[in-house]
Amino acid sequence: MWLSLSITFLVMGSSVAESDHMEIRLEGGPNLCSGRVEVFISGEWTSVCDDSWGIEEAMVVCRQLGCGSAVSATHEAQFGNGNVSIGLDDVRCGGTESTLSECPASPWGEHDCSREETAGVVCSGQPWGSDPTHQTEIRLAGGLNNCYGRVELLHHGEWGTICGDGWGTEEATVVCQEMGCGTVSMDQSRTWNESGASPIWLDDVHCRGTESSLHQCSASPLGRHDCDSGETASVVCSEVRLVDGLTPCTGRVEVFHNKGWGTVCDNGWDLEDARVVCQEVGCGKALVAATGARFGQGSGPIWMNQINCTGKENVLKKCPQEKSFNLTCDHRKDAGVECAVMRLADGHNPCAGKVELLHEGQWRMVDGLYRHIEQARVMCRYLGCGIALSALIYPIYGKKTALFWLDGFYCTGTETSPCECERVPGMKYDFNWHRVFYMAGVVCTELRLVNGSSNCSGRVEVFHNETWGTICDAGWDLQDAQVVCRELGCGEALSASGGAQFGRGAGPIWLEGMSCIGKEESLRQCPKGQWGEHSCDHSRDASVECTDPRKIRLVNGFSRCSGRIEVFQNQEWGTLCDFEWDLNDARVLCKELGCGDVISVPWGAHFERTRSPVLPLIFYCNGTEDALNDCENYPMLGGPYCHQGEGAGVVCSELRLVNGPNRCSGYLEVLYNQQWGTVCDIGWDTHDAQVVCRELNCGDNAKAFGGVCYGQGSGPIWLENVNCTGEEIALAECPKSPWGKHSCNHSQDVNVECSGQVRLANGSSLCSGRLEVFLEQQWKSICDDDWDLEGSEIVCRTLNCGHALSAPRGSHFGRKYNTIKIRLDFCNMTTDSLTNCDLRDWGPCDSGGSAGVICSEAHLVNGTNRCSGRVELFHNKQWGTVCDAGWDTYDAQVVCRELGCGNALKAFRGAHHGQGFGPIWLEGVNCTGKETSLRECPQNPWGEHHCNHSQDASVECTGWIRLINGSSHCSGTVEVLHNQHWKAICDKNWGLYEEHVVCREMGCKQIPWNPRSARLLSKYRVNRLSIPFCKWTANDLAECNLTDFKEESCSHGRTVAVTCSGTRLVNGSNRCSGRVETFLHREWRSWCLDEWDLRDAQVVCRELDCGEAESVPGRSFFGRGEGSITFDEPKCLGTEDAFHKYLRLMNGTSPCSGRVEVFHNDTWGTICDAGWDLQDAQVVCSQLGCGKASKALGGAHYGQGSGPIWLENINCTGEEASLKECQKGIWGEHSCSHSQDASVECSGTCLPQVLFPGT
Repeated sequence: MWLSLSITFLVMGSSVAESDHMEIRLEGGPNLCSGRVEVFISGEWTSVCDDSWGIEEAMVVCRQLGCGSAVSATHEAQFGNGNVSIGLDDVRCGGTESTLSECPASPWGEHDCSREETAGVVCSGQPWGSDPTHQTEIRLAGGLNNCYGRVELLHHGEWGTICGDGWGTEEATVVCQEMGCGTVSMDQSRTWNESGASPIWLDDVHCRGTESSLHQCSASPLGRHDCDSGETASVVCSEVRLVDGLTPCTGRVEVFHNKGWGTVCDNGWDLEDARVVCQEVGCGKALVAATGARFGQGSGPIWMNQINCTGKENVLKKCPQEKSFNLTCDHRKDAGVECAVMRLADGHNPCAGKVELLHEGQWRMVDGLYRHIEQARVMCRYLGCGIALSALIYPIYGKKTALFWLDGFYCTGTETSPCECERVPGMKYDFNWHRVFYMAGVVCTELRLVNGSSNCSGRVEVFHNETWGTICDAGWDLQDAQVVCRELGCGEALSASGGAQFGRGAGPIWLEGMSCIGKEESLRQCPKGQWGEHSCDHSRDASVECTDPRKIRLVNGFSRCSGRIEVFQNQEWGTLCDFEWDLNDARVLCKELGCGDVISVPWGAHFERTRSPVLPLIFYCNGTEDALNDCENYPMLGGPYCHQGEGAGVVCSELRLVNGPNRCSGYLEVLYNQQWGTVCDIGWDTHDAQVVCRELNCGDNAKAFGGVCYGQGSGPIWLENVNCTGEEIALAECPKSPWGKHSCNHSQDVNVECSGQVRLANGSSLCSGRLEVFLEQQWKSICDDDWDLEGSEIVCRTLNCGHALSAPRGSHFGRKYNTIKIRLDFCNMTTDSLTNCDLRDWGPCDSGGSAGVICSEAHLVNGTNRCSGRVELFHNKQWGTVCDAGWDTYDAQVVCRELGCGNALKAFRGAHHGQGFGPIWLEGVNCTGKETSLRECPQNPWGEHHCNHSQDASVECTGWIRLINGSSHCSGTVEVLHNQHWKAICDKNWGLYEEHVVCREMGCKQIPWNPRSARLLSKYRVNRLSIPFCKWTANDLAECNLTDFKEESCSHGRTVAVTCSGTRLVNGSNRCSGRVETFLHREWRSWCLDEWDLRDAQVVCRELDCGEAESVPGRSFFGRGEGSITFDEPKCLGTEDAFHKYLRLMNGTSPCSGRVEVFHNDTWGTICDAGWDLQDAQVVCSQLGCGKASKALGGAHYGQGSGPIWLENINCTGEEASLKECQKGIWGEHSCSHSQDASVECSGTCLPQVLFPGT
């Protein structure tokens, strides 16, 4: 369909290519060498603005595409605008460049053009076959048949190949058509590159896909190329195609025969036949063998009938056909299939491995950034692979290739197919960086062990027909058990027992007479009886016991709690690769070994080089697991990051401080004989405490206490008369009494306070300043490279200083000479302390500046969000309240400003948000309202007051974020308060994380799909958004990376809008039961029981991800609500996705047909059919996720509505994301009656563009 070529693009002003992988094509022209210039970058096709576009630029494009010389450079969308956005502007070439990548241009996406200012070219070139001397024969060689193989041309009596550089689906389509081989297979990855000694006749072949012969495509001159023999074009054709399905891998089966397409009759059509079809067309696993013209009736001949495949054939035409004169067919019996468009690859069985998606003829790996067990559950369910065992990420090494799908998927876990999940934009990678990329992986299992002492022992249960059942012990032996252990990753089989050793199961007994040889990868591969046929009862349920999967030890350390990590695997000890080994992994290992907290995570040959093999094994722990084997772990797929002789190490502490406010204070315990005990305070002094603080990496300032300052220990008292000089590295080096000999009791346990490993210097208080960490026995400042609010939030939590207000960079609090770089990507962002992160020096700073932190010394407690609640201040390392004597809105205004919460709505007295505890710090606050902090206001001295906590002051602020123009408080355009003005946010880089945080801050639950953006006149752009700049754990948008704002026109012309759920359940025993409340008119309202039924409850349960509705209790079963009562009738069909939506279809025959109703001013109303057409209906169908519009109906086709008629004369283009974006009259103004109510009929759900944006 177009002429494309991979190039690398330089941005203007760059001396080094800041590049993305990009293709270029000419569209809309009369031939392959004329048309509108389009480039493909960051996942979308965009055009080029004609500013500065001239013959020099056209010369480069024609040269790059092998289209001869430039005839002209066109302007003002001479070849149409293609309905694509503009990606490049101000391209300036000299005319001599060989590729467009050598020409400077404005940064991608930045322009000042309209779509009617797109550039084009007219080149002199013609298709290579237009020269009569170039007419050649063509064949496919080296394949299984004449429709499968390497493309070869006969020229001057010699067969030669075609260079595979740029060869794609369009070129393959032309070859298949020319060879009379049907259509191109969906999977073009089943090809090979070797061409032997044959000459290469053609290079840079580019077709549109509509040509009847390869001779009509453009190419370089015959015999001229820049390829080697490893880049050979090849084609897989298929004489089977799928028609009228919702994805390229579903549809009516049609067969190519006698130069024409015909259908297949469904007599005898089953899953084995479908399996062959799915394989032939290059799709994934066969899911459904459809009958009865499920995908519509075909036309023309019916070529095949009564097919009886075994499932092992490679093409459908090789399957036997039974001849029966009694079985007649017509197109009402056309057969169809549903094949999987995703698969699991490179695993030990088809139900484990990397997630791959079929896209543009290639199986592509999926971004693993968004992996969660919910996504894994959907994949396993979709593939019929039982339940999800784990959701993994696979590291792929080296330069990124095209075989990656950069987007991920967000699923709730209840979907039946990934097609129903939300597609999430992926990370924007630097494709020229040789680095590691993380791709999604899934392990499904149809086996589990129940009632055992570990995950690797118990009663064997298998998943079949959506039900778990047991296995009879008849014939059950160690070979069968070995396969079970292997499939579950549980090492070797120790025993195979019967007689329900681990208790009797319930449900069906699925299998009897297992006969494995012990080498199978899965129990399903073993010979066995028929599923469900047996002569047993549950007293004979089979069981297994497997070995532990791995053993772990530390070697070459200075104690049992330090050393290089070795893993026993495959009957030998190997060193663990240090790639991706981090503090959380080490913390779990220290816990598993019975040691203290982790001190350091040395890499390389820190504990001497080893000759043992290095195991390419990655552990991903969150730090809370009890053992390494409880963490996600998997082998790496290769790469340069594991070096022989080097490996991961750990140093665990044999000291710990207990019962203190943080890890650097408390009573001291030491580990001896694998048991923790205390130290007696006889002879204990600051020199001893100094060594403890140093060993624990807790700073350079120590205090030593005796007595019970932090409580008494229990267990043994290990040490007395410790006598350190203060210079020792570890307490073990200090002179002391023999272990266990003392004359003390626990009232004399040693207590220690260290200064800590983190501090803020040069600030106005303990809660602001230059960030410094204590490393290698000195304080070092932190480089401000990539420093943001997220890191500052961790620091504020570490120092107990409230929320982070800002993250100043550029040495705001002064520069320190010894500045180091740390990496927070190895840190759990929900951690309570920066010391739980992997603090090490990652090399020199790029900027040279020092990072700063400003924490709030005020916060609001017990409010509905962070911008309302009881006022508390941080003073003398302690939080306390403010007395309400004299408290007013001027004081509240200062609090709201200090917290970044907009303006004050109310100033409350009398402990409106509950009574606090601890000190009351201030009374008589008297602000003017213009101060930036409450500390600047006149007030009584700190701690002096005549109040009690029944007088605690509170505030309610507007907040700095709001949703406008939506159907409720929980939907609308996102606006933020900036410089005292409300501004919308540009949708660039906006994603699911950010929406989740907005909904949480607004007090609404996020719905399980990604709301579309809204086009508005107001444009506002956040300058530093990065994907993802919010984390799921952020409580509000202020915790996200929004430190720099810049007002400018939104380059996409789109602003962010979100739709959250305004429904909740209250006073139930869990989150899925309770009184139903809906957020309307800024309050939560309960519902009147009249007309409320199980269908309404079903929608609520679906919206809240709570499964099926079980009951609808009445009579205020969950208590009376505090707000107003809504008396509207819900009128749910039970099929809706959300209880409270802006748009719905009523009285239809399916969820995707019916009378159109919109929600406005808290009321449902209809739309007049004046001007109602298919474009308007298309927007409705798209907005509801109902596919394409098939009919736009008027005249109250689905019955007359009631209530207001909200809209008339809607004029959509069909491209809008929401009906609200269409041109329309004024709400409520019309000249219609309900006999003119508009309706739609949509095609269905699961649109192909969700998974296949390029098809």
